[in-house]
Amino acid sequence: MSFFHSFRPKEGAVLDQDSLQAIADIPHRMLSVYLDSLAPETPNIILQGLEIAGGWSSGGPPGTKNPDPQSPCVVLEPGTAVLRDASGEAVLLEIKERQYIEWPTSNGPKVYAALVMTPEIESVELAGGVVVARDKVRAKIGFVDVPLISRPQYLPLAVSIGNQKDWATDFRRIYHPSHDVINILLKRFEDLERSVWTAEPQGNAWGSEVLGKNWFRYQTVAAASLQATRSMLLTYPTTTMDRVCMLKTLRQQLLVVEQVSTELLQLIGSRDGAGPYADVLPKEGEA
Repeated sequence: MSFFHSFRPKEGAVLDQDSLQAIADIPHRMLSVYLDSLAPETPNIILQGLEIAGGWSSGGPPGTKNPDPQSPCVVLEPGTAVLRDASGEAVLLEIKERQYIEWPTSNGPKVYAALVMTPEIESVELAGGVVVARDKVRAKIGFVDVPLISRPQYLPLAVSIGNQKDWATDFRRIYHPSHDVINILLKRFEDLERSVWTAEPQGNAWGSEVLGKNWFRYQTVAAASLQATRSMLLTYPTTTMDRVCMLKTLRQQLLVVEQVSTELLQLIGSRDGAGPYADVLPKEGEA
């Protein structure tokens, strides 16, 4: 179709079915444009909240949490997200109260699975079976097998990283500069910067004299790269895609001080549990 209807009220004009449809299409168009501009090719995203309860883990990719192993349920905090329904239309889902979802097995957090959310659309009927012109949209939350999180109807909330205790949560999320995960990343960058200034002159870049024979120059480039990434994280809200790209670029820049580049990879953890942050890790055969 090369055109669409735009609702434009006029005095005395007839409100026909196409006009009503044009009104109904407004939220979908607005949310779709917002989502496409914010995170291209991303079917859904968490705008805020929807965190699982638990402490932040010291290892694993950014956003890794450690749920209470004694609790029979995983606890999900309130929040909002943009998702697409079965027909591909974007909807805004807001959860205003804590949600308690039973673990799929008696192993609790040790289970290898993914917690996902998807919109469930139901038509509304009045007494006597009369169907009205509105739908009831609710969040359906539950566990699925990990490989299924790539399906467009599923929004990943948390995924087991396979060590029987930690769950990765940063898949399709927006984090503001004040978010705990951003603060944790900044503290890790401080540790990396200390390593920059204590690192010995060694590595492929140094051996090839990429930046010359002055080791201080290599250290300065690495430290400046960390500072630039820190500044971007503190300047504006970032999506998961943004953060993955930042860390991927940072790793390439840190190769001038190879030891620190390796330490950055250690912050991500293993490829199996890294989720989208696996893109930061070098591919097979790469340095």
